[in-house]
This record gives sequence, C-alpha cells and structure tokens, in this order.
Amino acid sequence: MRASTWRWAFVASLALNLLLLGVIGTWLWRSDSRSDSRSDPSALAEAVATLPEPDRTTLGHLLDQRRAEGKAIWDELRQLRTAANDAMSADPYDPAKAAAALAAMRDKFKELRDVVEGTALEIMPKLPAEQRRKMLERRSALWRL
Repeated sequence: MRASTWRWAFVASLALNLLLLGVIGTWLWRSDSRSDSRSDPSALAEAVATLPEPDRTTLGHLLDQRRAEGKAIWDELRQLRTAANDAMSADPYDPAKAAAALAAMRDKFKELRDVVEGTALEIMPKLPAEQRRKMLERRSALWRL
C-alpha cells in the first residue's frame, strides 16, 4: 500500500476506535442501571407509574414496546459494529466500504435516539410540570427507556 493509503486507513481506524470507545464507555457507565429494568426502572417508567389510570396502563405498554424496539436496534448495532470492524481491518482496505459501514452505524444510532426521544415526547405532556422537573434531575433521564 502507498503511504497515503496507510495514512487514511490509520485516520479511519482511529475514528472508529474513538467511536467504539465512546459507545462502550457509555454502556459500561450505564450498565448497572440497565441490567434489570424492574429493580431500577428508568425515570420515564417511574414517572408513568405515578400517573392515574388509564394513562398509566397505556403509557406503560408504550414503554414496553419502545424498550423492545430499542433492544432490537442495539442488537442491530452490534452487528453493524462487527461489519465496520471487518471493513476497517480488511486487506486490501476499501475506504468506501469503511465509510459505508460507519454511516450505517451512525444511521442506526440516530434511529435509536429517535425512539428514545419520541417516547419521552409522547409521555411528557401527560406529566405535571413538577414531575417533569424531578424526572429531569435524574442522570440521563431522557436517554434510557
């Protein structure tokens, strides 16, 4: 390979490693609170549990559905990460394939973020202002279903 190709491969590899380090670091930081949603419910789940019926049941089902969607997206992200790793370590290195793999991961992260944010935006109007403030005081309240 030419020196410029190696240079671009190094830059792309560094970018992927930093991205993966951020993802893994975030996952580890929050893993204790995600391990069992029943023993440590998310801020959204706690807020929904305080609502009167029928909102409590309706929004509880919504949270369950969105958790399942989020889990499916995380599973797809793991597969995309493997594909990105394969593209980044391939010999010969294909910059277009590596860029496409990273773009697919980026799009999947956006999909996950849209699910989480959309869920919060559906639930927030049902909550009193004081409850919204308390919920938002919790760490990462809007980033965990």
